[in-house]
Amino acid sequence: MLQSPHPLADAVVAICGVIYFTAWSLSFYPQLILNYRRKTTTGLSPDFIYLNPIGFLALTIWSWGAYFSPLARTQYAARHNGHAPQIAVADLAFSLHALVISSVTLLQVFYYAYRNRNHTEIDNVSERTRLIPLPHELQGTSKSTAPSSSTRPSIPFQIAITGIVVAGIISGASVWAGRTEWLDWLYFASSVKLFVTLVKYIPQVILNTHLRSVEGFAIENILLDLTGSIFSFAQLVIASVFIEHDPSGIVANPAKLGLSLIALSFDLVFIVQNYWLYPGKRIEGVV
Repeated sequence: MLQSPHPLADAVVAICGVIYFTAWSLSFYPQLILNYRRKTTTGLSPDFIYLNPIGFLALTIWSWGAYFSPLARTQYAARHNGHAPQIAVADLAFSLHALVISSVTLLQVFYYAYRNRNHTEIDNVSERTRLIPLPHELQGTSKSTAPSSSTRPSIPFQIAITGIVVAGIISGASVWAGRTEWLDWLYFASSVKLFVTLVKYIPQVILNTHLRSVEGFAIENILLDLTGSIFSFAQLVIASVFIEHDPSGIVANPAKLGLSLIALSFDLVFIVQNYWLYPGKRIEGVV
């Protein structure tokens, strides 16, 4: 058996992979459990919940395609001096697991909205056109007029989702026509994940601000996500610099790099909201 020329770096990369996979995978469950205990998803942005499975579908396509496709690996090597894509087994496991669990969370939104339909007064026009209740609507609310859990994303995000689908079809047609390579379509998928990660947290930040509360949004999710972001980034850097001796491999994996850095930034925002701005504050009218 050939001995690895970088046993220490390999071990550190493996440890980082286990930690980030475990932290990121576990980060989905506090929200699932919180939704189950509260029997509602009020306080949780539907834009965030809709975009999450789309983003993780894109990440799964990128990770599994770049790892298993001989054509993609050949095209990658031709562009990066013979190096292989920096995709770890932990990336494969995490992306698929995240896709499944984020889809389950989306199903919770529909289930609890249906379950509580007869217990909450819903303004259908507001549900279709606006995500965040206006401040005056939150003042003096009772249980019957409390913010309800929407089952539709806001119109701007409906447009964004439609744009992602159309762009994917156009990019795929370009590959089929021979104008671009298969690897380019995988890179498109990774860029979709970056876009989703960049924008999906914004509605939740705004919603927390308008409600002046983080009730309904599990902070344990954020703490685990923060841990995963740090170790995922560390794994990518160590593998690229100390094993492959190819620092360009860091930016050549835009999905993993962007996912780590963007998630890290928003995690810090949510931590400030939870522990400094709105600690212990509840949504008015929600019991």
